Amino acid sequence: MKVEFLTKVQNAPAGARTMLKSKTYLITGASGFIGRALVRRLQSDGHAVRRALRIEPDNPADVRCPLDASVDEWARALDGVDGVFHLAWSTVPRSANMAPLNDLSTNLGGTVALLEAMRRYPGVPMTFVSSGGTVYGEPIETPISESHPLKPMSVYGASKASAETYALVYRRQFSVDARIVRLSNPFGPGQNAEAQFGAASVFAWRALAGRPIDIWGDGSIVRDYIYIDDTIDALQRMMDAPASTFANVEPVMNVGSGTGTSLLDIIRVIENLLGVHLDVNFQPARGFDVPINVLDITLAKRLLGWAPATSFAEGMRTTLAQFAENVADVSVYCKQR
Repeated sequence: MKVEFLTKVQNAPAGARTMLKSKTYLITGASGFIGRALVRRLQSDGHAVRRALRIEPDNPADVRCPLDASVDEWARALDGVDGVFHLAWSTVPRSANMAPLNDLSTNLGGTVALLEAMRRYPGVPMTFVSSGGTVYGEPIETPISESHPLKPMSVYGASKASAETYALVYRRQFSVDARIVRLSNPFGPGQNAEAQFGAASVFAWRALAGRPIDIWGDGSIVRDYIYIDDTIDALQRMMDAPASTFANVEPVMNVGSGTGTSLLDIIRVIENLLGVHLDVNFQPARGFDVPINVLDITLAKRLLGWAPATSFAEGMRTTLAQFAENVADVSVYCKQR
């Protein structure tokens, strides 16, 4: 079996990042996949991070401020920060559909409370991470631009789209510097693949663990997968962009790879990297899965000077290498061709 990839992973240099001064950032959802990667990047760049946590923090730099906190609690958490990354969301698409009222009260209500608190801190930018994979619904055309109508097919997408609407209203009416990133499907090392959310990482983890991979439908569903390092680069660019960047355009940006990858493509890439044949179970198609979602990232390239640097295959190689560290003996679990 070909496992040479485990020792040949290339760690490309992150590139020179010029830091004008150290800043303090409040991050909601800092314990999640994207949040952890963002915390590491900001701290490596010399910035201070204040995590908004659901529980009493062990680190004095953090604050207890759950997503359903009051406006006053949010205001205290915001005191002294230079920017806010709003990543926290208590649901995934499946759990949101199972409990729409909880999704509404916690996620949308919490986001509006945060926006209300930000009225007390004019000039502090907030980057809200929305869902480019769900807010558009079934696309009229692809790749999907930011001007595409918002027609979510799930409760999760509806609440994300509603939060966007509130953020933009607070921007127009109350001068809150709210910025929106419509993110595609991030993947990479550090993602909790056992949580069964994110096909690329789930497939990689199950392949290494020797478990069958379930695909709903025939595997032709296409999504836009973006490597985690490229995701963090984009979030930083959005946060650091001067306010004048958005003088003539609303700060709503698609962030993705701009390239479609089907579920069967994921399987083929993993098989090629591991040199194995994967056990795939095809299940009945699900009605809420749109057939294709690929984002047009032209605006982010033009206004932010950002573009993804990692191909899907390169990102999957690194992801497999990291996941393999948690598998005792890959050769035991993976089937030979």
